Amino acid sequence: MPEELYGQIGSDDMLMALCIYAIGYFPFAAYHYINRPNGMEGAQGQYLLKYCVEGEGWVELGGTRYPVSANQFFIIPMDKPHSYGSAGNKKWTVYWVRFGGHLAPYFSAGFVKPTTIKAGVTSRIGFRQNTFEEMYNVLDKGFTLDSLRYSSSLLFTYLGSFRFLTIYRKSMISTSEVSNEHALLNELIHFMQEKLEKRITLRELADYSGFSVTQMSYIFRKYTGYPPIAYFNIMKMKRACWLLTHTSLKVYQICYKSGFEDPYYFSRLFKKTIGISPEQYRQKNGSGNSEFLPLNSL
Repeated sequence: MPEELYGQIGSDDMLMALCIYAIGYFPFAAYHYINRPNGMEGAQGQYLLKYCVEGEGWVELGGTRYPVSANQFFIIPMDKPHSYGSAGNKKWTVYWVRFGGHLAPYFSAGFVKPTTIKAGVTSRIGFRQNTFEEMYNVLDKGFTLDSLRYSSSLLFTYLGSFRFLTIYRKSMISTSEVSNEHALLNELIHFMQEKLEKRITLRELADYSGFSVTQMSYIFRKYTGYPPIAYFNIMKMKRACWLLTHTSLKVYQICYKSGFEDPYYFSRLFKKTIGISPEQYRQKNGSGNSEFLPLNSL
């Protein structure tokens, strides 16, 4: 946030309650290390949420160090001595938000120690990540009072999904009864949606479903016509289409957000699936166009 806006926050009812001061995303960061022995200067009353979606790291506060693994988050006060980082050369991918306001302590209480968010049928991890994307995109276009107010309203939802995790999951609208195989298919596709920014294996899918790799793959292909991993990659490419159309992220950033470390492989797979390169897709569709080009598959 530009410093000239700091003075205006104190006279705005919404921003005094909850406000984003900084927001960001680190994909596949190795040797990431931050040490603030005296806390962060000028950050009194502010908190930092870090949500690790892949890899390993650690956080230290008050002389106690906690390991951080994938699917864990923590929230620490910025004005207290603290440090954190990735676990050496073990890359971690983290989303982070620095926020403040008189409701910030309420949303932050009890989360200094890393808390786990496991993927499941009702976990709604994808919805939470979409909320983050919207906050980021709003502020990426410029810090104004209105953009801060709107991102603040989204921050209530985002922080609430951590603070009230059980209710957040139970509130998902349930579907009507379906056959066991249809139910399994829905669960597997939901699991894939929750993992769009990661890599998964057939063994992980089988373990999640409770079936053998062979049986799980047979059921999946029976109803979709695609092997599970091929279907998963098509889902990733559709997500990449949305990011190319609705965000200003670079292609290599979208590559990382799609769970790939090699931008060249990502571009080849995108062209194979969509029919044109990521750059051509962005040029053809432009910002604000929500239409997808026809997929070669799915």
